[in-house]
Amino acid sequence: GPAHWHARGGWVRAPALVAAMLAAPGITWLGNAAVAALRLDRPQAEGAAKDGEGWTALAADGTVLAQAPVVVVAAGFDSLALLVSADAPALPLNPLRGQLLYGPMPDAPHPLPPFPVNGLGNFITGVPVDGTPSWVLGSTFERGCRESVLRDTDTQEVAAKLAVLLPESARALGPQIASGAARAWAAVRCTAPDRLPIVGPVDAQALPGLWVCTAMGARGLTLALLCGELLAARLNGEPLPLDAKLARALASERM
Repeated sequence: GPAHWHARGGWVRAPALVAAMLAAPGITWLGNAAVAALRLDRPQAEGAAKDGEGWTALAADGTVLAQAPVVVVAAGFDSLALLVSADAPALPLNPLRGQLLYGPMPDAPHPLPPFPVNGLGNFITGVPVDGTPSWVLGSTFERGCRESVLRDTDTQEVAAKLAVLLPESARALGPQIASGAARAWAAVRCTAPDRLPIVGPVDAQALPGLWVCTAMGARGLTLALLCGELLAARLNGEPLPLDAKLARALASERM
């Protein structure tokens, strides 16, 4: 059929989820600090202990933003630029632009479902956007595009997805979409050729302490949590949260 019923389906606001995780003990958040380059600082004296090794995150003007023995690059497709700055091997990351639509909930009664609907597209309702209960409809997939531009053709494509998922809802929202009251939003996902995340050290011998966690594709909201657990377990030599075969399938070493 054109849609799938997920009995336990739901939605979560990504910024709220991130804020909740950053509130955990032991985390210090430094925002509004764009990292332009990563530098590996090695011991100066020949034969010195490797305890002096570590990474420095630099702003565009050379200002030191942070220093640590381990750095994890988790910047989606922009991870490539940071890895290049560290003279790291290039990962085969691909940009995948997506665009969605959102708008205010119509006055009741309306034919919009109170639960998420998923198929060749997805539709959720009752989402608070700037204090207004709204609906959100997505999404497109444009391979090779690195820019989060907005396209009218994508608006039409996304609207067509709703017409297949929920014809009555599509008719109810048609005037909003046609008049421009519905707004578009776009961003760029990051994928690997095998469509699996990349988690682990970039080059343990040449670049000790440089790790990566990227290529979440269109499933980042859940995969990021799982990959974070996997990365922490690998860093600390703890039991893996995944079957060993699956952990190897996600490992950066496969690249």
